[in-house]
Amino acid sequence: MKTLPDNLSIRTSVIPSDPEAVDQIVTSSGFFRPDEVPVAVELVAEGLEKGRASGYEFVFIEVDGRTVAYACFGQIPCTLYSYDLYWIAAHEDFRGKGLGKIVLKEVEKAVANLGGKSIYIETSCLPKYEPTRAFYLNNQYLEKARFEDFYDDGDDKVVYVKKW
Repeated sequence: MKTLPDNLSIRTSVIPSDPEAVDQIVTSSGFFRPDEVPVAVELVAEGLEKGRASGYEFVFIEVDGRTVAYACFGQIPCTLYSYDLYWIAAHEDFRGKGLGKIVLKEVEKAVANLGGKSIYIETSCLPKYEPTRAFYLNNQYLEKARFEDFYDDGDDKVVYVKKW
């Protein structure tokens, strides 16, 4: 049984320390290439600077005041009800404690509250992403598409969706 940390809080507003926290979270996870980390940080910085006008929404989990997990999502341009989950990650020190599921459920609630009816998620087919793919399947996401050699030779993009 997973034990959730004490003093856990959830927030959706971006604060000045979030770009650095997201850098640490994404880097520590070991799932993202070095060239991907600045992209995650840039989206948080844009959210901090522009707020909702950035087109990015966020969920952050803090434990004892430290940001340890987050997700970035937004409405897919030119759609009425579809959202992309761009990023979801937990700091390596907090993996396996159920924080990913909490963040994902908060994203789903937020999307529903914004009038969304579906969430799309993409990830890699590489073996190291098997836990990621299992996580989406365990949370009732369905694999809907696979694009061969998308990220690199032998590295397919796998797309999951959940509709309500």
